[in-house]
Amino acid sequence: MSQTIKLTLPDKLYQPVRRTAQATDQPMEAVLLTALESFLPPLDELPSDLADELAQMQTWDEEALRRVLLETVPVDQQQAIEALLQRNQAEGLNEAEREELESLQRAADRVMLRKAHAAVLLRFRGRRVPTLAELHQLTIAVE
Repeated sequence: MSQTIKLTLPDKLYQPVRRTAQATDQPMEAVLLTALESFLPPLDELPSDLADELAQMQTWDEEALRRVLLETVPVDQQQAIEALLQRNQAEGLNEAEREELESLQRAADRVMLRKAHAAVLLRFRGRRVPTLAELHQLTIAVE
């Protein structure tokens, strides 16, 4: 389903969109849709609980989103993933170990998706997102 809207762009947005459309030989509408999808990716292909969580984040204030940026995968989980990956390369995993690895990886992926979504939301609100080096320093300071 599609919706049609009328949108007036200020010159500071219109010019880069026009240049990109010309450079890529695309209609301006396609460039704008690509930009919107980049900043507001659809959540419908994610598991429903994760999609609901990410959608809820859109209502959070900036401080809550910045706290998400500082989330990390717990060290014990990182070590367990690494150990299982190494064991898988060396000798393979049994069914229980494969399930454990998948579960640990899903949990780590969830942390990364939350962080990425928080960064997108902050950027969409016009806020500066810390660099990876700055996030690393902030994370160390919190721990």
